[in-house]
Formats: sequence, C-alpha cells, structure tokens
Amino acid sequence: MALPPVGSQLIVFGRKYDVQTDIERILDTLAAAGYAGVEGGPKDAVAYRRMLDERGLRHAGSHTSPSQLQDVKPLVEYLRATGASDISNSGLRQWNERTLQDYRATIEVLNEAGRRLRDQGIHLHYHNHDFEFEKVDGERTGMELLLDGLDPEACDLCVDVAWVQKGGGEPAAFLQKYKERIGYLHLKDFDDESWTELGRGQVKLDAVIQTMSDMPRVRWAVIEQDTTRNEPMDSVTESRRFLRDTFNY
Repeated sequence: MALPPVGSQLIVFGRKYDVQTDIERILDTLAAAGYAGVEGGPKDAVAYRRMLDERGLRHAGSHTSPSQLQDVKPLVEYLRATGASDISNSGLRQWNERTLQDYRATIEVLNEAGRRLRDQGIHLHYHNHDFEFEKVDGERTGMELLLDGLDPEACDLCVDVAWVQKGGGEPAAFLQKYKERIGYLHLKDFDDESWTELGRGQVKLDAVIQTMSDMPRVRWAVIEQDTTRNEPMDSVTESRRFLRDTFNY
C-alpha cells in the first residue's frame, strides 16, 4: 500500500518567524524540501490557497480545540477556501483538569462537531499528547475513554507517535492495534533534552514507517517538531530528507 503524503506542521517556525508575514518564505522552503502539504496557515485563506497552488503544495489541514468546535462554520469556510478536508483537535475542554467528567463532556463535543464536519466533507481527528495514557477512571486511561466514547465515523485519531512513547507506549504497536481508528499521523522525535529532527531521537521510526504501510485510513503523515535548537528552515529540511534517504519516503 502507498504511504500517505507528507506534510509539515508550522509550529516549528513560531519562535523565529511570523506565519502571517513570513509565510511565502516558509512555503518556498517546504516546497524545495519535498513536502506535499502544510498543516496550519495564515488567516487569509484565499491568499493562502493561491500561495500553496503556486508552489505545488496542498493544505493538509488545521488544528483546533473543543471551544472552537462549538461553532464549526468558520472552520468549514476556512478549509473550503484552502482546499483542505482535515482538522485535528488538541486536548479536552478544560486542559488542566483531565477528569472523567471532562473527558465525557469533550467526547460529546467531538462527536457532535465531527458529525457536522463530516456532513461538509471534513474529517475530525483527536490529537493525543502523553496525558491521555494516564489513568482517569479506576484502571482506565483517558485514551481508553476516548476510544470507547468517540463515534469513529465522527472523530477518529490523529496519533502523535512521540507523545505515545512519552506516555509509556510503543508507537508502532499502538498504531497496529488501533489502525482502524486512525485517520491522521504526526511524525515526531525527541532526545534527552527536547524535541528534535526525525532520526536524531528515541522514537523507533523504522517500526512506525513499516506499520504505516498497513494503515489504509491515514490521510496525511505530518512532521511536527514543537521546538528546535536549530534554524527552523534547516530542521524541516533535515526531517524531510531523513524520511526520503532512510525509507525512500
């Protein structure tokens, strides 16, 4: 099976570049590095679509939160203008509470919003961090609550492989076990100090890539590096080169 297209999350540029004003320079770098798409973007959706088209790039999708999902109309309008059809949600309604009640309330929001988005041809995904693998309800973890409560046709998973490992899991095993519930991936790596370029850290990306070949529902594989100790332009280029040179991907 063909692997999904590779995108870049724009968060890595945030501490040095302004996505609103430096976007064309960023897109030039991503296109030259061989990315197929970009996750995130500036506010002007029409202008952004033009910039992407000029460089042969696609808008992979956007990131959101439960509070923004209360009204999906602005999200739909933006994604329609950029040509994207994926959006990932991060976290719960109350980011720091992480209680059973908060999980239940968030699941309700995600199911309702996901059904409305799917009616518009847009796929909603829940993006994990490490805290979802902590126990919340007796012996049950937050991830188990999400998998039990989410309607797969309304909201599936955007699995961040590095956060799975930070949460005590084995990324490739998690992907294999829940492959029918995963529609989007974040490829990420970390070392003893911080986030790092793909291939420089502790995540067993060879096993991840091998498992991805048996995941037909995954729509995008997006490289996400939250922070970098290097020049961001160099970081995204190095990570993309790693996938190409190591896995011919």
